[in-house]
Amino acid sequence: MDKASNLQRAFWSFLGYMLVGPFFGGLAVAIVLGLAPLLGLAALLPADLPPAGVASVSAFLWSVAPATVAAIIVAVLILVRGQLGWIEAAVAGVVGFFLAAIVLHMPYQDLFAPLAFLGGLISLAVRYALISGGILEG
Repeated sequence: MDKASNLQRAFWSFLGYMLVGPFFGGLAVAIVLGLAPLLGLAALLPADLPPAGVASVSAFLWSVAPATVAAIIVAVLILVRGQLGWIEAAVAGVVGFFLAAIVLHMPYQDLFAPLAFLGGLISLAVRYALISGGILEG
């Protein structure tokens, strides 16, 4: 892998994380809030959550910050190594969420750990989307 191809992979991966990551974040919140009552898990969610649509749009907008941090981490890894492993992608998502939650004073502090885990899963989904698009190698 030459440097030009690594630079191209890093650029497209950065864009993928910045564009697809927030979409997957909003979609994940909509799915969780939609399925929680059906699966009997609504009692695990905070009582003062907004409706699913409002929460999904808020998650989409808020997740730009963690996506930016994860995208920077991923782009650097791809520039240096030319590839991105699944564990590195998951860690980038968790670290991105962690830093954004601290800096932006995330509401619902009791959901910090599950949402950080969700950030890692979303990062893995973005990685898979980049592999499916031929940008990264599996």
